[in-house]
Amino acid sequence: MSLHDVFRACGLETKPAAVLWDMDGTITDTESQWVAQSRLVIEERGGSWTDEDELALHGSSTETHANHLHSMLVRDGGDVAEPMVLFEEVAGHMAEHVYSNPDIMPGALELLNAFAEAEIPQALVTATPIELVGPAIESLPKQYFAARVTGDEPLPAKPDPAPYATAMQRLGVEPAQCLAFEDSIPGQTAASGAGATVVNVMKLELKGLAALL
Repeated sequence: MSLHDVFRACGLETKPAAVLWDMDGTITDTESQWVAQSRLVIEERGGSWTDEDELALHGSSTETHANHLHSMLVRDGGDVAEPMVLFEEVAGHMAEHVYSNPDIMPGALELLNAFAEAEIPQALVTATPIELVGPAIESLPKQYFAARVTGDEPLPAKPDPAPYATAMQRLGVEPAQCLAFEDSIPGQTAASGAGATVVNVMKLELKGLAALL
């Protein structure tokens, strides 16, 4: 088995020109922590939490996340604050407790290393702001990313293709030659809209792909 077996499992017949990665829930096991810390902030302010709220936040942009937190407290009669104030409360918890040393998703490091050894350029495309992305990247064993697009850049957020299209432009590669790993519907929509071949890591797990190496 080899790296080419990984590419075939992802739906490619040839080596991609670049690999594009989402971060939360794809490289770092942090998606569930965004939910946990958001729930903590909401409940501390007197709001309640539903399964629908969790689904609404999965893969959401900073603006969407902030606005949903605000709408939850308005809905429940909690201690309402401006949307970005609420988001910053959650982000503060994430910075303190999660991103300085995040858990890595099974198989992610093996694939990151394999792509790096094969000299395939890699980029990070995430809705998470740079102040949180930075510590998470620094916690990895090496610097894998030749380009990165983060949630605080002045771009339309996923599911708009702009974040992925921007990463492709920064790498100087053709969209049709790119492979993208995502865990959310907004992210998958963005990556496919930009022209990449997309792997849903919720279905085709990274640890399964890494086992093909």
